[in-house]
Amino acid sequence: MTQPHNQDWLDQVVEHVTHMHPMGKLIVSSGHSPSGTYHVGTLREVVTANAIAWALRRAGREAEHWDIVDDFDAFRKLPAGVPQSYLQYVGVPLALVPDPDDCHESYGAHYLQQLNEGLAQLGATPDVQLSGYQNYQAGELVEQMIQTLDNLEKVRQILVEVGKRDLEPDWSPVQILDDNNNLRNRKYTGWNSTTRSVSWIDKTGQTGQSAITSGQVTLGWRLDWPARWAKWSVSAEPFGRDHATKGGSYDTGKVLVEQIFGGQSPYPVPYEFINTIGETKKMSKSSGNVLTPKDALEVMPAEILRYFIINPRPSRTLNFDSGLGLFTLVDEFSKARTAQNLSTTMSYAQASGTEVVAQVPFNHLVAVFQAARENIAEVRSILVRTGHKVAVEREWPVIERELKFVKNWLEKYAPDSVKFDVQEGVPRIDLPAEELAFLVTLADLIEVAKDLNGQGMHDAIYAAAEVALIKPGQAFVALYQVILGQDSGPKAGWFLASLDKTFLVNRLRLKA
Repeated sequence: MTQPHNQDWLDQVVEHVTHMHPMGKLIVSSGHSPSGTYHVGTLREVVTANAIAWALRRAGREAEHWDIVDDFDAFRKLPAGVPQSYLQYVGVPLALVPDPDDCHESYGAHYLQQLNEGLAQLGATPDVQLSGYQNYQAGELVEQMIQTLDNLEKVRQILVEVGKRDLEPDWSPVQILDDNNNLRNRKYTGWNSTTRSVSWIDKTGQTGQSAITSGQVTLGWRLDWPARWAKWSVSAEPFGRDHATKGGSYDTGKVLVEQIFGGQSPYPVPYEFINTIGETKKMSKSSGNVLTPKDALEVMPAEILRYFIINPRPSRTLNFDSGLGLFTLVDEFSKARTAQNLSTTMSYAQASGTEVVAQVPFNHLVAVFQAARENIAEVRSILVRTGHKVAVEREWPVIERELKFVKNWLEKYAPDSVKFDVQEGVPRIDLPAEELAFLVTLADLIEVAKDLNGQGMHDAIYAAAEVALIKPGQAFVALYQVILGQDSGPKAGWFLASLDKTFLVNRLRLKA
C-alpha cells in the first residue's frame, strides 16, 4: 500500500479505508456502554467515527456511522449519584436495570438519551444505532455464537497465543442470563451443537441448558467485538488506546474475525483519552469526574467542541480546560476557520456552515461583557469604541449569540482572575496622597484628550504616574481599587478605553 501523502489524519484514514475496501458500502462503527452519565471523553469515540463516515462520503463513497450500545453489559458498580439500593442490580444487564429517575424504560435507556441529546446538539448523530441487548434478543449473532462454540479449542488457542492470556480450565466463552436477569450466577459448562444450547451450573449447584436463540446467551467481550465486525462488515472503527496494546483485544479480534468468523478486521483508529485539566486520569462515569456534552455546549458552540475533538490526531491526549483554556481554544478555532485552504478536520468541525464566532477575540468579549455589566446595548457601544466597529456592523448576530456562551462561562467556569465588577459607587478605600494625585492627573489628561484608544489610555496612565512620582504598579492597583474595588483586573489601557468617558473622569476624581 502506498503511504498517505496528506498530513490531515482524516484524509489518511479515508485513503487507507478506501484502499482496503475499493467497492461497496462502508460502515464505520463506534461502541460504548450506558453505564452512567456520559461525558466529553465518551464523545471522542462517537464523534471520531462520525467524522470518518462524513469524510468518506465527502470522498464520494457510500458510508454510514453505526453506533453500538452495549446495554447487554452487566451493571458492575455504583456510579456517583446513583442510590446505594442499586447494588442489588449488580450483574443485571443495563437494559434491564430500572431507571433511577423512573422516566425511561431502563437504566441504560436513561443514560443513552443523555448521550443522544448531546450528539444531536453536536451535529454528530449516528446513521444507525443498535442495542446490544436487542441484537441478542433478535438472534442477530447466533451464527457467530455457533462459529465460536464449534471451534472453541481454536478460539482458546488464539486467545492464549495472540493475547498471551492464561485461561482458566473452566474459562467461559459466553455469559448466560438466569431467570432473575443476572449474568453472574450461571457458569458455562458445555455446548451441544445438535440442540444449539449451552449447558450451565449455577451458584447453588443447579444445572440446566439455555438455547443460544433464547436471547439469554451472549458472547464474552473479546469475542463479541470481532463477531460484530463480521456480522456487519465494519470497515473502520475508533477505539481507546487500551485496546490497541500488543496482544490486546484488537490484536486478538483481528485473528478471531479472520479465522473463526470468516470476516475482516476494520481499519483501526486508536485514540487517546480526554482528561479534564488538572486530572491525571481519564474521565470516569463511576468516579463522577465528568463534564457532560451539555456542560461543554453551554460555554461553546457545537462547532468548537467538534473542532476540539477532531482537529488533533487521535493519538494525542486531550485536556479539556473549561477555564482559561477556553480563551485559547475559541481563538484558535477562529484563526483556523479563516485559513485559505481548510483542512478536512476543520471542514467537518464547521460542516453546518454557520458562522459561530466573531472576529472579536473571546477574551475581549469577556472583558467587555463585564465592563458593560451584561447590558447588551452597552456591549455594542464599547466594542465600537474599542476598535471593533466593522465586526459589530458585519457580525452582530454572531456576537450576540457568543455573549450567551460568555455569560454561562463567567457563571460556571471562569477563574476569579478574569472576573471583575465595575462598582456602582466609589469603593471605600484609603489611598495615599501621591496615588490620589495620580488619579486626578489621569482624569485631567483623559478629559482634554479626544477618543483615547487602548494604547492611548496606556500611555496616559504612565504619563500620569510619572507626574505623580509613583511606580506603574502602584498606579494600576490604584485604578483597579477605585473602579473595581480590587487590586487587579483586565489590561488597564483597554479597560479604561471601554468605559464611558464622563463616568471615568468622575470616578477618577472620586465624584461618582
